Amino acid sequence: MNKKVAVIPSRYESSRLPGKPLLKLGNKTILEMVYDQVKQVKHLDEIVIATDDQRIYDHAKTFTESVAMTKVEHKSGTDRIAELADANSDWDIIVNVQGDEPFINPEDIDRSLEPFLHDLQLEMLSIYHYINDPADINNPNNVKVVTDINDFALYFSRSTIPFVRNNLIQDFKFKKHLGLYVYKRDALLTLARLPESQLESLEKLEQLRALENQIKIKMIEVKSSSIGIDTQADYERALRIIEQVK
Repeated sequence: MNKKVAVIPSRYESSRLPGKPLLKLGNKTILEMVYDQVKQVKHLDEIVIATDDQRIYDHAKTFTESVAMTKVEHKSGTDRIAELADANSDWDIIVNVQGDEPFINPEDIDRSLEPFLHDLQLEMLSIYHYINDPADINNPNNVKVVTDINDFALYFSRSTIPFVRNNLIQDFKFKKHLGLYVYKRDALLTLARLPESQLESLEKLEQLRALENQIKIKMIEVKSSSIGIDTQADYERALRIIEQVK
């Protein structure tokens, strides 16, 4: 059986917000909220939490049995997921769901899986939504993507791309990249074995390794904008959202 599997990579050590998977939002941790969102996805056969930290492993075991301990030397979530994909030959389509996105929309994950059900040539896919606030467009923490006429990624950057020369910035719809990835297993394993690329090193964006090595990334638009929790300010913003929902 060829499985469609979501893997949630989760690490304790974070330079900007250590231990963030275990931080509470209401009565649940960030990690448990992510897991609960992914459980609502219709097209999945399995969900796995992947970590290298005993504290996260023990916590995850309180709400799911599907937790895997991975090697500590992995530099990215992609590498962590590839370790598991390499050991599971029945995994066909793999979704990388960031472990710091507690508000990820399950419908967006379902939409990102659907193209793989109809196009056997797809290797990798990610998502974007439109932004128009100049502060968001110029923020280097918001990764922008430009695409070709078939919605395959041409480039990702922390810079404002494209550069709008004639001050008509309000007339262009900028695409903000969201960090959800879907891979065919072979493409993921190939990507993980490749060395860090030059553009990836410069921008600190691992998806550029795929483009530099001619792995095409299909992009689809989603309507929702998930909040990644990378800093204390992000966490405080998420806390305010939870309070408003109550």
